[in-house]
Amino acid sequence: MNVKIYLSSKLVEHCSFCQLFGVIEVQRDEIRFAVLDCKLLPGTYLIGEICSESDYRRLQADPTDCNRDILLQEENFLRLAISDRGRIKHVTTKVKGVTIETLNKVMIVFDDKGFSNLSENQLQLDEDGNDLLHLARLIKSSKPQRNSALQDLLGYAAGSQLMSTVAFTLRPLLVILRIIFKKTALFYHFSEWTASIRSRSFDGAKWALLFDIGFGVAILSLVLCFGNPGIHFMEYAEMIVNHLRDLLKTLRGSPIGLKLNAPLNDFFLSCFLYHVDLWWTFLIIVSPAIRFLFIPLSVLGLLGLSFQLAMLSDLIILISLHAHCFYIYAAVLYRIEIGGIRALCRIVLGKKKNVLRDRVESHEYMNRQLFLATLTFAVLIFLLPTILVYYVVFATLRFAIYCMSYTLMTIRRTILQFPFDAMIRWLRGMYTDVESLEIYNIGSYANENITVIYIAPRVSRCFWKDQSLQRRKQNAKSAGDGQLDSVRSTISIGRFFVSLIRGEMVAFIQPDESHYRRDV
Repeated sequence: MNVKIYLSSKLVEHCSFCQLFGVIEVQRDEIRFAVLDCKLLPGTYLIGEICSESDYRRLQADPTDCNRDILLQEENFLRLAISDRGRIKHVTTKVKGVTIETLNKVMIVFDDKGFSNLSENQLQLDEDGNDLLHLARLIKSSKPQRNSALQDLLGYAAGSQLMSTVAFTLRPLLVILRIIFKKTALFYHFSEWTASIRSRSFDGAKWALLFDIGFGVAILSLVLCFGNPGIHFMEYAEMIVNHLRDLLKTLRGSPIGLKLNAPLNDFFLSCFLYHVDLWWTFLIIVSPAIRFLFIPLSVLGLLGLSFQLAMLSDLIILISLHAHCFYIYAAVLYRIEIGGIRALCRIVLGKKKNVLRDRVESHEYMNRQLFLATLTFAVLIFLLPTILVYYVVFATLRFAIYCMSYTLMTIRRTILQFPFDAMIRWLRGMYTDVESLEIYNIGSYANENITVIYIAPRVSRCFWKDQSLQRRKQNAKSAGDGQLDSVRSTISIGRFFVSLIRGEMVAFIQPDESHYRRDV
């Protein structure tokens, strides 16, 4: 068993004789004395004292001095003897039921300012085995809560009777809005935004909101300066629709040397051109609404850039709704084609799929069954290029839309997760990390088995490691909110592309919606 003594550097630098307040932790393989201050702090208690070298020698020579020797009265105690020059000369420890005078002692003098800055970081909950992070958490918990005027005002407003009355009155309206906007990116983003704000400290939430709203107001200012971008919407929409029409018309005949089935190709071409015309008619009808929606999209900058991006994603989905339908049509045909070819291949190989046991088994087919399977297999093989060409066209269109929505989702989630508070402290030279420690071996005292080490966290070079995804999820779970699990379960662009190649039916429209469907 070892003894670790954590001593704040300011107590040694002041070189004053005082009482020590902190925490004593008795574990299976070691005993920790964490000395935090010379005064009582929240969560601390009296654990020792600093005395002069002369007083220490007098107590060692005359242990019956009950007026001075607290070690005889207290069960757990620590006594340090410091010379007039601030050097630690003697260390005496006592723990109830444990004899530790002959054990090895390690005194760690930690830089008070550096560890105070380290305690301001979002410390991970799963690193309890790290003694230094545990010490930083003790320092953070012992600090008195200092509420700013804004924090006090917000707390008073949240707890006021008027706010409770307004929340109760608006609850039916919120329920109706939840039902209406449940499948929108704006709703998903609001859920993630609420979970992110709750999981942060007040300073972290304050800086995150400040930067988010600042970016949003900047976009709003650009819109007010250069005009509503929605007036050019029909120009871009017409360009996209015309390109899609020209692309479909090039599929007539033998595109890129493929020999397509002429009757089926003409049928698909006329069908999809008709749906493209319907899409263009739909865009003409909703174009006034789209132009108008760019106004509230800009005004949402008062709430933050992330809300603007969420509403922009909804606008893209609204505009491209028919493209999603095109993909569904082509995907159904593609799945039927691929499924039929797979089943007929098993027949040719003399196998069948047992649905009850979910396995492929050998089976003997009759000649007429094999003849019919061969004809059907040949027909499906010759129709495959035609169906594959149209599936590639509309799957590519669907993939491009998904990439746009996924990019917007990634940007707004990055805004929510970016450690703006850590960046501000890093710019001020106050951000420290356990990876930027300076450790000095001050010396050792063989007669008392004591090793003295000085540890000082310095300014870290990178601050973005302060809030990892795993830490955010742990904070959200500890707050009783699992909304940020969507970051893990949302289908990435690569997996989405693989699902298109396999012909899987991608039923969801929003990337945010994918994790809800996966959970179901």
